[in-house]
Amino acid sequence: MTARHKILLLTVVPTILSLLLVAFFVEIQTRKLFERQSSVFYQGLLDIRKAELVNYTQLARTSIDHIVNDLSLSQSERQSRAKSVLSDLAYANDGYFYAYSSEGINLVHPKQPYRIGEAWWELQDSEGKLIIQDLIRQAQSGGGYTEYFWEQPSSGEIGKKLGYSEMLGDWSWMFGTGIYIDDLKKQVGGINAVFDAQIRATSYVIISIAGIAVASVFAFGQVFQINERKQSDGKLRQLNKRVINTQDEERRRVSRELHDGISQRLVVAKYSLEEAQASINENPAITQGLIQSSESHIDETLTEIRRISHDLHPSILDDLGLMTAVQALLDPFSRRTGIEVVFNKSPFRNLLPTAAKTALYRIVQEALSNIEKHANATTVRIKFETRNEWYRLTISDNGDGFSDSKSERVDTGLGLRSMSERMGYYNGVFSIESTSAGTTLIAGIPRSNLSITNQHSGTHI
Repeated sequence: MTARHKILLLTVVPTILSLLLVAFFVEIQTRKLFERQSSVFYQGLLDIRKAELVNYTQLARTSIDHIVNDLSLSQSERQSRAKSVLSDLAYANDGYFYAYSSEGINLVHPKQPYRIGEAWWELQDSEGKLIIQDLIRQAQSGGGYTEYFWEQPSSGEIGKKLGYSEMLGDWSWMFGTGIYIDDLKKQVGGINAVFDAQIRATSYVIISIAGIAVASVFAFGQVFQINERKQSDGKLRQLNKRVINTQDEERRRVSRELHDGISQRLVVAKYSLEEAQASINENPAITQGLIQSSESHIDETLTEIRRISHDLHPSILDDLGLMTAVQALLDPFSRRTGIEVVFNKSPFRNLLPTAAKTALYRIVQEALSNIEKHANATTVRIKFETRNEWYRLTISDNGDGFSDSKSERVDTGLGLRSMSERMGYYNGVFSIESTSAGTTLIAGIPRSNLSITNQHSGTHI
């Protein structure tokens, strides 16, 4: 083996090993990140379903409270009427209410009437769980949830069900309802499939780069002298660094989009449902609006999940532009929180490419989420403007502000760091000033760093 071949071997082998190790560890870390985010997403959906069950149960209780408390009727007559009302209540395709005595005797079951009057204390599902005993135990503890397998009325198939039960008055009745949650795993599975495809694509890119690098090293080694091979070695080291940076940026991008997009929409939906539950007995109209708003946010979340492999960003930005997209955030935010929003739109158009609009949209979205959760503000001001060759976004509120000790609680996730990184991508600026009189956030993008070409002339700001 010649000295030249030895040098080539010493160059190629470390390059191959380093690229393979980079691909291996990038894939491991990315999969861990995806698994954590999938778990958070699944738990968020499950929490929404739990809130729905409590809401349905409270509606059912409201429907029979006047019967339970009507002392002009005998107890047997009140119980008979309560059973009739519960049997008639239904929602969605497979939603119904059931009731059992504390001894496990079925009192109400509109979908399986053959169970009425029979004792089901020892009833088990396919995994051996004592369903009725667990439902009664949760109810007697003040109300709680039980997961079990049960026949789905609309299809006749056995599915996983999440039940909620509580006790009814002095009658020693356990009553409740449940919804099937098999679709949650299907949704998470769809996300994982997209993630796996992205991981495979990234691995293919790394392998391709490795192949190109190795071929280049051999080609240069055969043509040039030792000194030129040293230059090639330096180029390979730079390439290796770019590969690592590319993979790190990909992880950060996916993490940003999961946090800033999916998580925030689920948080908004959760707050809307909580507000709906709080106002359900006082103002049904507001409740209906909040529920519809939650459904809208969940629909948008599902759309965003389907498009996450295609440089995810809200479709409203493409269709109607940044100003309209931000306005669409502000209207439900103001209705939900009661916070007054003053929005000053930019008079300039066609200044920003799609990626930059998405970055500013996400910053507004994250800032509103933090204000809702932490600020105790009554007014929020949002202003877009072009000043001294900078496209600038300013968000201010008159809330409590936060000190250094409190700042750790303002955003325990990726929010503030994500905002800063989004601006850093455009060599922009990002700053937050907070006092007891409120907080001001400024994000700026220099126009000199924007890829403004004729292809954007048909877009909206």
